Amino acid sequence: MAGKVPGLRAPDKGPSRGGGRTGDPRPARRLQQAAGDSGGVSVKTVILAGGYARRLWPITLDRPKPLLPVAGKPILDYLMERYPFPEPPILSTNRRFAADFSAWAKERGYSIQLAVEDTAAEEEKLGSVGALARLVEVLDLKDDLLVIGGDNLFSFELGELVASFHGEVLVALYELGDPQVARRRYGVAVVEGDLVVGFQEKPEDPRSSLASTACYVFPRRVLPLFRDFLNQAPAGQDAPGYFLSWLLSRERIRAFVFREGWFDIGGREAYIAANLHFNGGKSWIHPEAEVRGSRIERSVVLGPSLIENSRLSGCVVDEGAELSGVELEDTLIGRGSRLRAAD
Repeated sequence: MAGKVPGLRAPDKGPSRGGGRTGDPRPARRLQQAAGDSGGVSVKTVILAGGYARRLWPITLDRPKPLLPVAGKPILDYLMERYPFPEPPILSTNRRFAADFSAWAKERGYSIQLAVEDTAAEEEKLGSVGALARLVEVLDLKDDLLVIGGDNLFSFELGELVASFHGEVLVALYELGDPQVARRRYGVAVVEGDLVVGFQEKPEDPRSSLASTACYVFPRRVLPLFRDFLNQAPAGQDAPGYFLSWLLSRERIRAFVFREGWFDIGGREAYIAANLHFNGGKSWIHPEAEVRGSRIERSVVLGPSLIENSRLSGCVVDEGAELSGVELEDTLIGRGSRLRAAD
């Protein structure tokens, strides 16, 4: 049993029906084989879901971003359905949203281990590296670790990533096609062959078109270095990109490059783009939403609501909203909002 560390509770076990929903067993076999290929070691999985998603407020004021629906299905469902994990993944979250994830896992029949940070607001939360350091300490983790951001959607086979792991840090990189796409937006990796030689965190002048996604495999020997890094890092520099830059002088880092598709759902535009992609290029409108005499373009309507005589473009509308005679662009509309044109 792990000891107690302030600010984090040890995992609560979710429903015990296996690490994913019933389905094609082949991905699970690939993961098990991949573990065997890397020396017979066990690869544990951590899903990071501890953020408060302020860029999507008010939509995410009272719901965790990884449970936002994309084309009607929670983001995390895509991960759990696509990759039936050989053992339940550890889902790291905060006190504010722990009950939401527990209810989601129970409803869906997923088996997860829930690790809860003792935080309930943006100002208190741990960064990604801080969360990993606490998990390693509380759970006494000693296995190779697959780490996945809970707000990312990607199309490559997770089994292929794990099979590509051979004892060195492995980072999944998405080929953007043009370095300027990453400008001020994504961290990028500079690669020679399959070896990472540099990182830039949301650079002004990107030197690479390979975006660093929130998907990594860390060998067990690296796990204590999370805390070592935090003890040296300046305040506000605990993002994975800074850690990987620091790690480059200590470890070889390999690149796993993919092109199949990736969505980093950080804000409104990326969230809408993911919905359009998974809904055949069309706006996603909840089947119980009532739309009359309105035009809805590149938008998402999350639940039962009323939209009449209105035009929406680039909007996200939460459930229970009533919109009448309005024209809105690039707007997040909170739950239960009432908007009417002025008389």
